[in-house]
Amino acid sequence: DPWPSPAATPHVPLAEPHCYDRDLEIILYPCEPHHPHLVMEDGTMTYPEYEAHIRSRRDYTRISRKDNSGERQVAFVQKRFHKDIFPNPVLMLNFCPAAEGVPGDLQSVTREVLFLVDRSGTMSGPDLDKVKEALLVALKSLPSRTLLNIAGFGTDVK
Repeated sequence: DPWPSPAATPHVPLAEPHCYDRDLEIILYPCEPHHPHLVMEDGTMTYPEYEAHIRSRRDYTRISRKDNSGERQVAFVQKRFHKDIFPNPVLMLNFCPAAEGVPGDLQSVTREVLFLVDRSGTMSGPDLDKVKEALLVALKSLPSRTLLNIAGFGTDVK
């Protein structure tokens, strides 16, 4: 049934046995495709467990002995986020707007990408250069007919 209710635990039977000698593709159709869907994936650790994990690292212990203000400790944890993606929760927003009423030139768009850039007070010249460099790499890798939006936030939103 392509429209099971409830869809919390769908069961997908196969028409014939799969030998796993090639990719298996299962296409799921959302029941409300033009409404935003927010998905929160829990991490493998709770926040206190993650904090204990960070504090038990030798490199964190060395930094915390040298730094009384806590700035280096915060920077250390910020640098760990991309490495520690599984212990941390992840939030994903999916949105597919209805395209019937848009002008013809926009109907040929294959996807839309939105970059969120944190421009808060801690963003300095070298950090801004890294953001520009990352955006340039991302822009060059986008396929044609992609809409692009860049939103910057800090004390104001641009």
